[in-house]
Amino acid sequence: IMIMIIMSEILEIAKMDPEKRKDEMLKLLGEILKQDDNTKVSTMKNLIMEMSRADDKTYIGLCTTNMTIASSLPDNQLSAFVSLRMRANSELPDDIKSRDMKMIQETLNELPADVKQRMMKFMGN
Repeated sequence: IMIMIIMSEILEIAKMDPEKRKDEMLKLLGEILKQDDNTKVSTMKNLIMEMSRADDKTYIGLCTTNMTIASSLPDNQLSAFVSLRMRANSELPDDIKSRDMKMIQETLNELPADVKQRMMKFMGN
């Protein structure tokens, strides 16, 4: 239930200043990663669906925060996070899926080189 409440607040979190957004997303991602696999995918899909209502700048800001957090995880956790994120994307309606992929690509282009390289290593690019 807590996760669903947080999902409705994801747009507010996405609009926070970067440090506060990072703190909130660390908590949220920690909660998501404790769930069973199907719940993780469902929760991630809900997060992406909510974010589809955001403008590009807000969306990219949240992706930047999440990729920065994810890139600091140990390899096995980062690999699991990327797999979860890609599986959630693959189950979305086409319009939301394609915008999400576009936002991910734009985020990757703006990340510091070390974060980008680490993310791409696990994204299979």
